Amino acid sequence: MRFREHRVHARSTLSVLAAGLTALALALPAPAAAASLTAHLQAPNHSPVVGKKWYITVTVTDNGKKIGGSVRYEFLFAGMVVSTQPGHSFKAGVYHDWLLFPKKSVGYPLTLRVVVKTSDGTANLDWKVNVKA
Repeated sequence: MRFREHRVHARSTLSVLAAGLTALALALPAPAAAASLTAHLQAPNHSPVVGKKWYITVTVTDNGKKIGGSVRYEFLFAGMVVSTQPGHSFKAGVYHDWLLFPKKSVGYPLTLRVVVKTSDGTANLDWKVNVKA
């Protein structure tokens, strides 16, 4: 009889736990509905030239409204971060910058990742580059 009472107790505890988790899940906002952060990276091409300025523009909006934040750069080779550059802040949804690629980057298939951070979230913008001499 004791075993049976224990099973009933376990079931009722699981029912209470399940009900509590369901209520918690319903109370939390859905991540997709929380914010509609949109970020875009524009660059002239995928082949920057060593020692020449390579201009980029990042635009960021939330529900169509231009918002500010900060960016930082990561450079990836074979999916792994091999270099980072410190961040810069921007306002009014638009960020302009130029990058200089070193000679040692020539011939390697790299990915420039612009990490955009705002109060509404973070976005990673990846752009494949193959640096030319």
